[in-house]
Amino acid sequence: MDFDLAKKHSKEVEQRRREAKRKLDQQRKDEAQQTAMEQEYREREEIRLRKEREEALRAEQEAAMNDGVQYIARLRPYPSSRTDDKLELPPSALEELERQGALERGTLLTFAVSLPGQGIAAEPLSSPSAGSTHAGVAEFTAEEGTVGVPPRVALCLTKGSGLETLDAVGQVEIRYVRLPRCSKSRVKLQPRGEGFHAGGMKTIQMDLEHVLLETLRGHTALTQGDWLPIRHAGQTFELMVRELEPHSELALIDTDLTVEVLPSEQTEAEARAEEERVAQAEAAAREAEHKEELRLQRCKTKAAELPLEPAAGPDVVQLLVRLPAGARLSRRFIRSTAFEQVLNWVESEPDALVQAGEFRVVQKWPGHCRELGPSEAAETLASLGFGRQEALFLQHLGSEAEAEVETIEEKPSEDAGAPTKTTAASGNGAWSQAEEQAHAMLDRRLEGQGTPTAAASNEPQLEEIRGEELVAVFERLVALGMQPPKAAAASKRFAAQLKELGEMGFENWIEAVDLLEKYNGRLLRVANLLTESVFEGHDSMPGPAPLAPAPAAPAAPAVTAAPSKPQAPALPVDKERVTAKFKELVAGGMNPNDAASQAILTVRQEMAAEVASVAASVATEAPAPADPVASVPATGAIQEKLQELVSMGFADEARNKALLTKYGGRMERVIEALCS
Repeated sequence: MDFDLAKKHSKEVEQRRREAKRKLDQQRKDEAQQTAMEQEYREREEIRLRKEREEALRAEQEAAMNDGVQYIARLRPYPSSRTDDKLELPPSALEELERQGALERGTLLTFAVSLPGQGIAAEPLSSPSAGSTHAGVAEFTAEEGTVGVPPRVALCLTKGSGLETLDAVGQVEIRYVRLPRCSKSRVKLQPRGEGFHAGGMKTIQMDLEHVLLETLRGHTALTQGDWLPIRHAGQTFELMVRELEPHSELALIDTDLTVEVLPSEQTEAEARAEEERVAQAEAAAREAEHKEELRLQRCKTKAAELPLEPAAGPDVVQLLVRLPAGARLSRRFIRSTAFEQVLNWVESEPDALVQAGEFRVVQKWPGHCRELGPSEAAETLASLGFGRQEALFLQHLGSEAEAEVETIEEKPSEDAGAPTKTTAASGNGAWSQAEEQAHAMLDRRLEGQGTPTAAASNEPQLEEIRGEELVAVFERLVALGMQPPKAAAASKRFAAQLKELGEMGFENWIEAVDLLEKYNGRLLRVANLLTESVFEGHDSMPGPAPLAPAPAAPAAPAVTAAPSKPQAPALPVDKERVTAKFKELVAGGMNPNDAASQAILTVRQEMAAEVASVAASVATEAPAPADPVASVPATGAIQEKLQELVSMGFADEARNKALLTKYGGRMERVIEALCS
């Protein structure tokens, strides 16, 4: 009974002890967990405070750099097919920038673009990283909460992960940053992958300067670390901005940019691998030389430790060791000598080229093969069964292993030399389509399409206007109110274009001449602008029918100039009278095209008649002897042509008569001479 009570008591004591130990362990575990949680909280708090300090410092730096303008927004990106680096921001961004006076300063609007929690938004401006770049702004027409991102900017944000990953990211951070502008800058570009080599072998020939100029046309900013896609022959090559001076981010406005193209990634990797191989070879050579010095020194030591070679006798064994290279070693040993002395002898021979413990001697004949090494070092030659003469073979233990290592090293890797593929948007998503459209536009620009030179080359070839058609163009310009000297120059320079515009239905030749002078006679450009002005309601009269030679004016009596009243130049056709006559003819049911030409012709004839009437009255009231040139009798045809020239604004009668006489009355030649 007492024994049971004692046993029960001991169990209770043990149970209480275990319970107390369990509680103590749990308490210690809870305290350790609480300490770890407090430590983690302190670390998180320190990180938060450090980020707040860095954010405050960065905000101060940006405020100082941006003249106090602050704008930051997280917007949902959508693809834009622009070929430059300009964003499409919402109108609220413009309102915020205007409110802070950013537009009044007249500075270039540039923005830092980054993925949330990465890049420029979280790091100092002097250390750009992956997932960040800089861009300009094209327009403020995006929907609120969104931003249009061109493929070039999207590539800098996503790098090798693909443009479509922006959809998974959901938002990008846009921050207004005033970038430094320098008169001179320098950039080092490195082609990705195999660079400008087809299949790593054939070099692709391209005008890299022209391609870079066209690619960077319209770009606003450049950041160290950017990926810059360029196009050639329908292929995309990516260049990385390795170095940018004098700042790691620059505005590409009014700067002289010097470009240096570095070797491609593959070429750089191959050069680095070659350098490593050469370094390893040099280190191996130095190690081998050191080992050879140690081996030769050990050979001398072993040779000094060998006993003297005995003379030939019944208790002497003659050993012959054949080396792997074909040479032979020969020496005599007493039969009671330990095999260790044979091993020392082999090591002492420089020609054996062995290291301690890395060789064996092989006893071999048909049906027998035995390796002898350190395990047999304590046995004597007699116990090993050596006769009076024994032939042995030297075997290096490291030879087979080295052969296996060399075989492994020489086996080409499947990934060795594989070029890095150009990153491109995969699939048929919106980002892929935008990238394809941007590439297509850039390809057309690289081929010269869409440029002023290409536009000039696409201009239609017009036949030169001469003779009566040139006179008709001149008369039309004068009739529309242009001064005769200017009309003469314009008709001689732009007669073909004006005739073509007239056939298109454009009536306002005064505006057409101004546009032709502005755009150096480019007919298509002028026709497009005139069409836009018609749609805007600028033109009130339809265009005339195709030009035809104007009929000659009615004959008028010969007029001689009175010395006391020299004849004044004829006035140009009154435009108001032409307009009134045009409306009158249209109201009478005439076709508008015919009415335009008829109105000009009628008004010109009326004004010519008025001039002739005034000249006749002056000649009747004050007759006077004519000047020597004018007093020459003129036929009716010559007088009629003189009168017509006066009505066209050429008032120098003496010159007119001289030219008529010179060209035999051919009006087209006279008009051409007067216009020139």
